[in-house]
Amino acid sequence: MKNMMHIRKASIEDSTNLALCLDMAARGLSAWGWGQFAQKGQSPFEFGRERIRTDNSSNLYFENWFVAEKNNKLIGAFLGFIVEDPYPVRDFDTIPKYFHPIIELEKCASGCWLLQAISILPEFRGKGYAKHLLKKVEEVAKNTGIDKIALQVEDENTVAFSFYEKSNYREVDRRPSIPFPGSQDSGDYILMSKCLD
Repeated sequence: MKNMMHIRKASIEDSTNLALCLDMAARGLSAWGWGQFAQKGQSPFEFGRERIRTDNSSNLYFENWFVAEKNNKLIGAFLGFIVEDPYPVRDFDTIPKYFHPIIELEKCASGCWLLQAISILPEFRGKGYAKHLLKKVEEVAKNTGIDKIALQVEDENTVAFSFYEKSNYREVDRRPSIPFPGSQDSGDYILMSKCLD
């Protein structure tokens, strides 16, 4: 079958690819954010990669990721975790405003398994891989014992929004996005969820 792929738990060696996949899924916001915290002489991407590779206190840590491959070549990846309930208090004064609507929606997903990021490399899009990857996402979420999965998508990303709707995800809430410097996106972030059978 042409769209068969192998999905495995990510390893520390995948961290470079995971940083790329996260930034693609976040439409550039991750790299912008990493740039705000990078040390002098450190690139934003290097900072993000190191966080994924070494910071086991972060939800972005590589152990929360799965990687999709075909013929030992990266196709894409996804990141997910259970959102704490009750949701921890966040000091918004220490967080760039561009992340505020995302965090607010994440709080609305307390107790759910949250698909934080999912991405397919451009050359593999439109070949049916996303459907298989989402099926694995739901299997991983269900195996945690959680009965509801949630995700966020920008309403400007009409292809992704339609894909999730066809996969029986329904809108729960939304927040206006705050475009970060250099972003051409506007509109809303939408929180969608689905009950797992």
